[in-house]
Amino acid sequence: MNKTLLPTGCYDLLPPVARQESELSAALLSVFEGFGYEQVSPPLLEYTESLLAGRGAAMGAQTFRVMDPGAHKVMGFRPDMTLQIARIAATRMAGAPKPLRLCYNGLILRMQGEQFHNDRQLRQVGIELVGTASPEADAEVILVAAMALKKAGVSTLSIDLNLPGIVGALLASEKLDNVQLEKLFEAVAHKDVSALKDIAFSSRDSLIALMQCAGPAASALHQIEKLQLPPAAMQMCRDLKEVVHILSECGSKDWTLTVDATENRGLSYHSGINFSIFIPGAAFEVGRGGRYVIEGEGADIEATGFTLYVESLRNLLPAPQRQKRVFVAGKLDAAAALRLQAEGFVTVHALSEYGFDEEEAARLGCGHIFQNGALKAL
Repeated sequence: MNKTLLPTGCYDLLPPVARQESELSAALLSVFEGFGYEQVSPPLLEYTESLLAGRGAAMGAQTFRVMDPGAHKVMGFRPDMTLQIARIAATRMAGAPKPLRLCYNGLILRMQGEQFHNDRQLRQVGIELVGTASPEADAEVILVAAMALKKAGVSTLSIDLNLPGIVGALLASEKLDNVQLEKLFEAVAHKDVSALKDIAFSSRDSLIALMQCAGPAASALHQIEKLQLPPAAMQMCRDLKEVVHILSECGSKDWTLTVDATENRGLSYHSGINFSIFIPGAAFEVGRGGRYVIEGEGADIEATGFTLYVESLRNLLPAPQRQKRVFVAGKLDAAAALRLQAEGFVTVHALSEYGFDEEEAARLGCGHIFQNGALKAL
């Protein structure tokens, strides 16, 4: 068997990319914490009865399952971290003051990659703002995402805002069977107006018009305001307009805000305002988020948040510069190593079986040698 063969969509990270990923994750988390988001760390495995409960059932097809030999219960590798944060907020931190601001960083594993993204092993770094359903909260998480990307070295963004629940609001009073609904949602997903015209329902013209109101945020919202929509759908649009207004006031000229109300790139548990973030050079989004509902023991809890995909960002950023390395010839010397490290060097100690000379230093990628108390550039 080829021992280098890994499961499809899984990978090793080698130097210096592994360090790049850890530094990138730390940079993103530092921004989250600066905005008041506190870090939590859920387990990689959970019993499926909790992991896939409620809205988590939507992730069932993406969940690898194993049997716990002790408890004789089925466990699942998390396919997404948002639902785990939701569980923590609804149980372990149910009594904490709201709103809760939580952030996370961890690996997930999925059964299948996405259309333009074949990785099944993904690192998610993100935040969840729990206990609010206001446009201010939606705008806050988008702002924090943009600030985190700026810290990572990405300032030019395209933020695409969507309303995944608006189609359901339009159809609330319609009487369509499951076959018709499946055909309708597939047509919306593919922007197939001709297929919609083959389905008879009273809000068809409104839905088609809404699908065509896509583009720069200001013009798209102006077109949407002219439509006759049900009250629930209109409220969603008003919330979206408020989010765009807040971001336009506090954002950057390097951000492009677009609206495509009927688009739904998010996960199936998203309900309110949804967004995806694109950056130059990326064929697919580097982050996505939106509003959703946490099923609490007493009452449901509104929340919103986002996830950034670290490997997508990592692939677009320059490779990290190799650190200055110094070859320490002679016996181990902790004091000397600490002094050199304080000066910005990585210390590589010599081993007698390989030698102590400058040739060995160069072989190990060291630009300096420290020998007999003296530092020398090679």
